[in-house]
Amino acid sequence: MTPLDPNHWLYRLAPDDWLLAARHERAQAMSAFAKHDRRTGVACARRAAGMAMNALLVLVPNDAWGRSYVEHLRAARGDEALPLAVREAAGLLVDASLSAPRLVQLGGTADDGLVAAATSVIGWCAERVERLTSSG
Repeated sequence: MTPLDPNHWLYRLAPDDWLLAARHERAQAMSAFAKHDRRTGVACARRAAGMAMNALLVLVPNDAWGRSYVEHLRAARGDEALPLAVREAAGLLVDASLSAPRLVQLGGTADDGLVAAATSVIGWCAERVERLTSSG
C-alpha cells in the first residue's frame, strides 16, 4: 500500500478511514432525505459510495475508475468485472435526479433506494478491503 500523503486526493486516508468517511456520508444522506432535502441526500449518497470506492482504490489502483466520486460510479456501472448488484447500485446513484420527484410521497424519506444503493457499494468495497488486507 502507498504511504499516507495528506496532500494527495486518494492517499490522504487509509482504506479503513475512507470506509468510515463513507459510512458517515451515508448517515448524512439518510438525514437529508428524512428532511426532504433531496439535493443534499443524492449528493451525500453518491459521495458515500465514491468514498468507499476510494478505500478500494488505495489498495488496488484503477485508472479506469477516474478521480471523482461520480467518475468512480460511472465506471463501476459499466465494469463487467464487478458484481451485478454493485453495477446496478452505481447506475442508480449516477442516474438519480437532484431535484425532487413531481409527486410528493407522504411518509418515508423518498430516497428512491439511493441509501440502499450506497449501502450496497459500501458493503462490497468493505468486503473487498477486508479480504485484501487480511490476506497479508
